Amino acid sequence: MAARAISWLAVGSSAVAVAFTWWTWFPPEPAGTAHVSMGHHSAVALGWGALGTAWAVMGAMVVCRRPRNALGWILLGIGVSQAWHVGLVAYAICGLTVVEPSWPGAIWAGYAGSALFVVGVLVTPTVLLALYPDGRLDAWWSRVAVLVAVVAVAHIAAGGLFLTIGGGDGAQVVVVVPDYLQGVPTQLLPPGSRSLQPVWTTDEPLPGWVDGFRDGYLPATAPAWVPLFLLSMLVIWAGTVARLVRARSPRRQQLALVVCVVMPFLIASWLAPAWGRPLVLVTLLLIPVAVSVGVLRYRLLGIETVLRRGLVYGVLTVAVAGLYLAVTTLAGTALDRRPLPGILAAMLVAVGLAPFRDRLQQAVDRLVYGERRDPLRAITRLGRQVAVVGEDDLLPAALTSISTAVRAPGAMVTDGAGEVLAAVGDEPGGHATVVPLDVGGRRIGHLHVAPPGPGERHAEPERRLVTAMAAPVAVLVRALELTRELEVERDRVVVATRAERERLRRDLHDGLGPSLSGVGLGLQALIDRTDAADTTAAVLLDRLQTEITSSVAEVRRIIDNLRPVALDALGLAAAIRTHAATVSAALPVEVHAGPMPAVAPEVETSAYRITTEAVTNAARHAAATRVRVSLTAPNGSLRITVADDGVGVGDAVAGVGLTSMRRRAETVGGRLDIASSTAGTVVTATLPLESP
Repeated sequence: MAARAISWLAVGSSAVAVAFTWWTWFPPEPAGTAHVSMGHHSAVALGWGALGTAWAVMGAMVVCRRPRNALGWILLGIGVSQAWHVGLVAYAICGLTVVEPSWPGAIWAGYAGSALFVVGVLVTPTVLLALYPDGRLDAWWSRVAVLVAVVAVAHIAAGGLFLTIGGGDGAQVVVVVPDYLQGVPTQLLPPGSRSLQPVWTTDEPLPGWVDGFRDGYLPATAPAWVPLFLLSMLVIWAGTVARLVRARSPRRQQLALVVCVVMPFLIASWLAPAWGRPLVLVTLLLIPVAVSVGVLRYRLLGIETVLRRGLVYGVLTVAVAGLYLAVTTLAGTALDRRPLPGILAAMLVAVGLAPFRDRLQQAVDRLVYGERRDPLRAITRLGRQVAVVGEDDLLPAALTSISTAVRAPGAMVTDGAGEVLAAVGDEPGGHATVVPLDVGGRRIGHLHVAPPGPGERHAEPERRLVTAMAAPVAVLVRALELTRELEVERDRVVVATRAERERLRRDLHDGLGPSLSGVGLGLQALIDRTDAADTTAAVLLDRLQTEITSSVAEVRRIIDNLRPVALDALGLAAAIRTHAATVSAALPVEVHAGPMPAVAPEVETSAYRITTEAVTNAARHAAATRVRVSLTAPNGSLRITVADDGVGVGDAVAGVGLTSMRRRAETVGGRLDIASSTAGTVVTATLPLESP
């Protein structure tokens, strides 16, 4: 409520300033004095005051709706300052040049009015533009530029610029400036200014400190502040264009509004002095309107279309003018007949800019609309992005591509149950664009794309692009779904195989093994009791005992293959060292093992089998003279490296032994990498610590 009251009190103050201006332009005429006719300047002054009131009204509207946004207060302040600038300057002019005796404080009113004018005019293209649209300065360079601009404006305003009226026929608006500001660029002066010299003087004495400040400090510092102001303004304008290029909705629409509506008029008013006054007045009326709409209701306007056409035809105009000037200059130098260079230039411009216009249109469309004007390009880019990322990043890459294509702040994918599968950026809200994901006639989820801003919705072209890009996303979701189903099935098979192996091991160890051993003992007892003279029976019994012994050994071998006894007795590293010792007589084997974390039994078995198989292959087929085995556990995984200095692994071994090792690694969710050359073979197995 306080903000609302203050803002409308300021608007009322602006209206009072306009009334005050009216009174001062038509002051009471004392007896014996002639009234000086102000002509159309009185209307200009009243119009300027009304313009300031319009600024104040727009600022009050923003303050009432967005009291925390500094732009509303700045608009309000500029409006009040411009309304009172006219009133104070009118008071000074009339009080010093029209009436006798001079009105009290007239010269001070002139200085104050001139300072208000400078502040309003110079703050608009700097501070106001830098703070637009949310009233904050996010980048450090913008803070520095605004600080420099504010200090420079304060120094320039302190120089005492103010408007007055020259007498006589054809009187013009002139600017009174001190001597040290004679070098102020004319672009900073109001249109119509033709003189930088005072047209009237006053004998009213000024305090000594004013003379010292005006004639001492300001002359020494002003030459630096004017260039610094221009530099800060250039930085702020360049930063605004850069923000427009990088911005997404809704910031893009807000910035585009000011860029398209305000900047062209400002540039035209500075570059075209003949049209300066009307363009400045139009610009100054459009600035508060554009800022207010940009802050409050920017989505009501088709500003993207305005920006698109403005950029295309603006660049084309500059290109046409530049090319025409270049061709006519070159041709005019070479040819004496003047009509021919112009005709030649027109032909070359028409032919040369036709393809340039198409390329420019495409570039501007991508800048303004994103990729919604070229769905094929957007879908192609999506395919390229998902082709170069890992499985875990497929959906995030696709969502990033979609967000970029429609300039959305975020997107996510949910499955059929509503669970979030992947998300990037901001979480889509209630006005998000939601597209179903269907594959094979079955709905497998939804694609959610965040709206451009709070309470906003995507335009129809953007929704169509999202729908088109949803098809490959649906295929990705289904592929990942099948991958998860395959992993679940593999886990089920691994668990079932593990249980069956344990059952078989127990049966062999506790059932068949002891039974065969018992039969062997019985045969041995029978042999001991058989008559030595019965050679036939002795031979038969020896054969049976040999078969029984072989069967028992085979059962033990099967049991060991299911789960090597050495693993249970010694652990993985020691079991591998024990196996290496058995082959070291034929081939030196070095085993290096670091600290080993807990490893699942199935993974431990696969690691042992892969290592022993790799060592056996090196001993039998690689003609190696040395084998080095390394066991490490980096990043929560088990890595086994078996390297030899042999001649490489042949195709026969690769087709049987290496395939078996790779299958063992994949069964527990790992992978096997083999690098073989004439300098040796390196087998690397990377296995998880836990079984899948």
